[in-house]
Amino acid sequence: MYSTARLTRRSREYWNELSEMSGSVAESIPTLDRQLDSFFHRNADAIIEEWDLVTDEDLAHIQRSIDYLSHEVNRLAASKNNLEKRVMNLKSAIYTLEAGQ
Repeated sequence: MYSTARLTRRSREYWNELSEMSGSVAESIPTLDRQLDSFFHRNADAIIEEWDLVTDEDLAHIQRSIDYLSHEVNRLAASKNNLEKRVMNLKSAIYTLEAGQ
């Protein structure tokens, strides 16, 4: 008959040895994290394109667009105020002309 006590002791020793492996050997054992990291690293461009993800370049472009639009909105608001003042002056001048006749 085969002794399970000896097998259990050897299994424990094996797991202890495995947990004490050096970093380089432990890193060479495939894990799901490393496989996913490797997959994403190899396929980053295709994943970004397929999933329509935003990149740093996209964010920089969006920020420039927002800055430009903010500047334009402020410029148009100032122009609107100037036009409103001119309209009020023209209305006043028209009222003065009509009242004088």
